[in-house]
Amino acid sequence: MKQFYSNMLKATFVAAGFVLTSAQYSNGYIVSNEGNYGSPTSEISYIDANNNITNNVYSLANSGEALGDILQSIYFNGDKSYLVLNNSNKVVVTNRSSFVKSAVITSNVSQPRYTTIANGKIYTSNWGTSSTPYVSVHNAATLAYVTSIPLSADPEEIITVNGKVYVNKSSYRAGNSIEVIDPATDAITKTITLTDGLQSLTVIGNDIFALCTGSTGSTVYKISTSTDAVTASVSNASVVPPSAYDALKFTSDGNQLFIAGSTSVYALNTDLASFSSTPVFTTPAGSPYGNFYGFAAIDGKIFQANSDFVANSTLNVYSQTGTLLNSFTTTIGANNVYKNVYSSGVLAVAENKQSKAVSIYPNPVSDILYVKNADASQYKISDISGRILKSGVYQNGIVVSDLQKGTYLIQISDKNNQKTEKFIIK
Repeated sequence: MKQFYSNMLKATFVAAGFVLTSAQYSNGYIVSNEGNYGSPTSEISYIDANNNITNNVYSLANSGEALGDILQSIYFNGDKSYLVLNNSNKVVVTNRSSFVKSAVITSNVSQPRYTTIANGKIYTSNWGTSSTPYVSVHNAATLAYVTSIPLSADPEEIITVNGKVYVNKSSYRAGNSIEVIDPATDAITKTITLTDGLQSLTVIGNDIFALCTGSTGSTVYKISTSTDAVTASVSNASVVPPSAYDALKFTSDGNQLFIAGSTSVYALNTDLASFSSTPVFTTPAGSPYGNFYGFAAIDGKIFQANSDFVANSTLNVYSQTGTLLNSFTTTIGANNVYKNVYSSGVLAVAENKQSKAVSIYPNPVSDILYVKNADASQYKISDISGRILKSGVYQNGIVVSDLQKGTYLIQISDKNNQKTEKFIIK
């Protein structure tokens, strides 16, 4: 009943022409629902801190407008979200908190997959047409097309780590390499070659972890973005994709890596010391499209989407040991879950100008330090004597478990502001 009245209130505000508050969807989890291929049924769902779910977020925020065909991925940066619509050949730019549309990028975008931002530019991986895959580059401020970077194989994830752009050049496990792009020149500077069957990438601090998998087993690689070289790897011959056409899913949370396939979830530590064949938990058989069509690990929880492409999907939430915590109904084709925590300047009037949006959590911390609203900002961590211990470009948390217990300072800088916060490692 509570959710019914919440949705009725939102619908009333939209019908009356009021702008939804900028905090509407800014403190919870965003679910991307890709919809049914060939129809504009993509949508967004939102789960708030009290476990209330709101479906059809984009339609509510944009006067009933359809989002498009196949919401492949979402990228958050500052106060914006970038919604990548694969079969609609566009990237929709919205407000990060309200999801009200502000622009649409279509120029030189063809079958886009993922997007990222570096050096004031938007980089999007594109399958293209007629076997012409590439990375399109647009100005992040004006959205004007800048250039395209040709690729030799269809790409998937594209990420910014340590000031560089990395492209997973392997769609449907058909490749084995990651391209490194210098955002200052938009040139490929290095190719990181792994074993065949490159499935997916995930980022922890300044390290990239890559999963390569196939019928002969799976290997996880750890790649340093300082040297763009593999620093560790571990293999398991018994962890394989459910079938020749299904995928293993790969993600991370804190200092843990998670792999999901069929009905099983496996866990590895980031030191890659071992790769157990024993799953940390299993789930009851569900969707014919794979029990983990959508898979994410966030805040100590595992999100599992039993997706349907005709009817609504079921999103189950488990603890990391397999206790079912919640179950939600989303819209068609749930394929990923993202954490969205954002404090806009409008809502932070009580804060000073320097610290409107940037804050750190948790504090005290033991494993991963997160900085809210600092994507692509420079950071430096120093001890109380001023000795710099870590530095880089912030994205998806900073590993601090390798530092001694005690008090530290973190400095966050972008082109407009600089802020220093004190934190404790426990």
